[in-house]
Amino acid sequence: MSIVWFNGGFVEGRLSLDAADRGLTLGDGIFETLAVHGARAIWLDEHLTRMAVAADELGLGFDGAKIRAAVAAVLAQNKFTTASLRITLTRGVVEPRTLTGFGASPSLLVSLSEFNSALSQTITLAVSSIRRNETAPSSRLKTLSYIDNIAAAREVSARADDALMLNSAGHVACTTIGNLFLLKNDQLITPRADQGILSGITRAKLLSQAQEQVVTLADLHAADAVFRTNSLRLVTQITKLDNKPLGNRSLEHIRDFIAKRM
Repeated sequence: MSIVWFNGGFVEGRLSLDAADRGLTLGDGIFETLAVHGARAIWLDEHLTRMAVAADELGLGFDGAKIRAAVAAVLAQNKFTTASLRITLTRGVVEPRTLTGFGASPSLLVSLSEFNSALSQTITLAVSSIRRNETAPSSRLKTLSYIDNIAAAREVSARADDALMLNSAGHVACTTIGNLFLLKNDQLITPRADQGILSGITRAKLLSQAQEQVVTLADLHAADAVFRTNSLRLVTQITKLDNKPLGNRSLEHIRDFIAKRM
């Protein structure tokens, strides 16, 4: 069961979406996914700041006050202990139909679904043949154009929990749903922002304690521990890459390391 707010009000049952909405026809839009505990959306300000930056770059109409009001209305209806909040903003319908998208009326969708944050504290990865294009806006903005990530996840689904995506140079970028960090000799390391990654909110919280650099597959295999971060799971340890064990440190060690530096 989900709580859904669309373009000004709550929606019961199926959502009525215009067949010409650019989010549906072209994946022309952006989104944010947040963890919710009780009536509180975690790091809402940070997510909306990132969304506003993406909207400005892509020329999407962004009304921060309207989005906050919609989020507040949805949270007021929350009956879940832990939940996932998704904010989706599309360019809406464009007339006349041109790729430039001028004169559009944006569509705003806010939804809340129950989420079990206790699941999957450790995962395995497999390298995908699909590369991140570090020159493309879709690699650094959280857009609806998620087909590369979907294809990568499907490619490795029979042999791993998530896909490791490299960039066009063959360097480590990210997984399909999160940023990567590694621990080596008590040093925290993460791929640089120019390596084809989306700069995650959880990543930003750890960044002051980390070194950004080009990361190779050899670096991952030589690490004491490797973990993935995102806004829902926070920290998830990666135990294997292509069925080879990674690191010799426990999830508890990773959490203790992070807690001492936050």
